[in-house]
Amino acid sequence: MQALRRLFEQLTLPWQCFALGGGVGAVVLLAALRWGQFDPSALAWLLAMAVLVSSATSWPAWRAARAHQALTLSARGLAQESADDEANLPYLAPCEDLHHTTLALRRVVDLARLRRKELLARNALLGAQLQSRTQELSSLQDLSVGLAQHTEIGALVSEALGALEQTMAYSSASVWARNGLDPQQPVVLMGYRSHEGELAGKDMGTLTGLRLSRANLQRYEQIETEGQPIVENRPRQSLLNWLWAMVTDDARTSSLYRSTRAWMAVPLKVRDRVLGVLRVDHGVQDFFDPERERLLAAVAGQTALAMRHAHLLAQQRDQAVTAERNRIARDLHDAVSQTLFAANLLAGTLARADHIDEATRGQVQTLERLNRSALAEMRMMLFELRPDALEGVRLPELLQHAVEALAGRGGVQVTTDFAAQGGPPTAKRIEVYRIAQEALSNIARHSGASHVHVGWTIGPPGQGRLHIVDDGCGFDTSTPHPGHFGLDNMQQRAAAAGAELTIKSAPAEGTELLLNIQWS
Repeated sequence: MQALRRLFEQLTLPWQCFALGGGVGAVVLLAALRWGQFDPSALAWLLAMAVLVSSATSWPAWRAARAHQALTLSARGLAQESADDEANLPYLAPCEDLHHTTLALRRVVDLARLRRKELLARNALLGAQLQSRTQELSSLQDLSVGLAQHTEIGALVSEALGALEQTMAYSSASVWARNGLDPQQPVVLMGYRSHEGELAGKDMGTLTGLRLSRANLQRYEQIETEGQPIVENRPRQSLLNWLWAMVTDDARTSSLYRSTRAWMAVPLKVRDRVLGVLRVDHGVQDFFDPERERLLAAVAGQTALAMRHAHLLAQQRDQAVTAERNRIARDLHDAVSQTLFAANLLAGTLARADHIDEATRGQVQTLERLNRSALAEMRMMLFELRPDALEGVRLPELLQHAVEALAGRGGVQVTTDFAAQGGPPTAKRIEVYRIAQEALSNIARHSGASHVHVGWTIGPPGQGRLHIVDDGCGFDTSTPHPGHFGLDNMQQRAAAAGAELTIKSAPAEGTELLLNIQWS
């Protein structure tokens, strides 16, 4: 029976149906032979009926077999790589069961094709993300190498903006920081790159070092306080506020941000200290997605570390320079200054001796004057070597050193009138001294004056006046003097001290300098 069963299962469906029909006919024939009378015509009729029944039962099976064969051939075609993406299994309905089976298989093929498309799309997305990550990592590596080659903050900012340009398109990118990374200094633009508008392709020095507008300064202070980035993918501003900003905003740096449609500002933070802010602007709304935010955070982190490192190196250099200047100042004070002081005493004693003639006395007096001038010059040099020493010296004493250096050169008679009491605070006192020093130096080099008067007077409480007059050759104040920066330096120092500086002069009429300063 097992062998017969295996043989039956190896037959196709039509032949199985035919075999079953033939078997039924054979059983009927055997039953008729056993219990009925043998009739040849009946036997022929029974055989014909058996063949007819077998054929009738095998016809649906044959149709089902053909449908099954068609499904098999279609499935093999779909399994090939060159198969059409729109192809599917044929729609067959020889019977209800095969009809439902065909529909189910077609749905399976559609679902498999959909899943395949989703996998291909996901694979393409992952490939693009992998390429983007590879490019970002390469850019960050290049940025690390580039930042390591610079120790000046301006060069670091330029390097960071250039590296960011290789990985992200933007209309403008800028870095803000407090001047010199000093928390007490104002916020200025450290560097920028722009690809749109009037600043496209211009040199970084056009706006570098300038102040920010009030609105941008408020955002900087917010980031500085909170230490968190700000993202504005759809910045909104009312028409009234926009018009008011256009009328009142006089900061040239605002031209970087007038055409922006989306922007992000990231703190340049090392630990808990914000050294500056990196801002990137774009002309398309909703540009800054999480991936770009992550990239900007990585660039900002490396830039902040490099800026901190450069700042520490600058501090170390300044400390080394200060230490060396202090050492030189000590050596000059212990050696040269003491020698000049002793020589000045000896020259003074010799000039007052009775046993020398008048010609020798004149030469000794000249020697005494030169020694006194050299001693004054040495004291001024010590002040230059140790600027912190100026903080503990009163203004009249500082002015006296500058006057003695001028008088010791000979040929100039200097009169002074210094108020003994009161004076501006340290920062403004040093600026007044520097202005007087510059003015007296110009008199010695250019004026050819024979008489100079230097006065420092205290007026109402918290107000002072520096007055310097000479009878030299004078100059035309309306004519520029290329290569001479003394006047510009004095004007800049006066502006830094909040003072008013006036210089009056004319050819052959001498020069008058008047500085009015207020400190309370």
